[in-house]
Amino acid sequence: MTEAAPRSRFAILQLTIVILTPSLGALCALWFWPGPVGGVLYASCKVVLYGIPLWILWTQLGLRGLLFWPLSGASSRVLAIGSGSGVLIGGGIWAIWAFLLSSRIDVSPLVDVLLENGMSDHVKFWAFAVWLCLGNSLLEEIVFRWYVDSRLCALGFRLPVMLALSGMIFTAHHVIVLAAYFSWPMVVLGSLGVFAGGVIWSIFRIRHRTLLPGWISHALVDVAVVLIGWSILSDQLSATG
Repeated sequence: MTEAAPRSRFAILQLTIVILTPSLGALCALWFWPGPVGGVLYASCKVVLYGIPLWILWTQLGLRGLLFWPLSGASSRVLAIGSGSGVLIGGGIWAIWAFLLSSRIDVSPLVDVLLENGMSDHVKFWAFAVWLCLGNSLLEEIVFRWYVDSRLCALGFRLPVMLALSGMIFTAHHVIVLAAYFSWPMVVLGSLGVFAGGVIWSIFRIRHRTLLPGWISHALVDVAVVLIGWSILSDQLSATG
């Protein structure tokens, strides 16, 4: 399968839609219309965000090829790089939160949203956690590390510029999400972390020609985020129980 994308107006339009859609969805759900309307618009944006790259892959690979493509390029080295980087980054995030930030950050807006969405139910919380760590991380790697990166390269951006643009595109909707729950110092810190992760995972995909190391690393980082979320929620439930 070729990495190149045609420099047509339609291809550029597709790329523009993919770039803007996650931020639009986050704005609708968290800022413009919180509640059912924003939720529907957010879900619609997700369908578009994931649907365009998956449709392109399906037309190139077929359904069977699409299902197995994320696992292509597996090797002991690739698995070790993905696992090692994920444990290192995720462990760092957890340590920073546990030892530096947890006692200094107001988490009440995040707790309120978790409770409103029924995340006090252990089964619901961990079902969502599994989806986030395995499914959502894979889809984001396909969208941002394969689709966006390959299209930026096809448009002629040199590698350092492409990596910076890709990292900023990946970070944009995370800024909107973080700003809905945290103060600006935390938003800036979290956004820098997201940007760094995006650049690292892009380098992994380019160097090893597979999504696997980035996907594994991304999934393990999400595990750390989920564990932080669970500790926050557990503390709240213990305090009110």
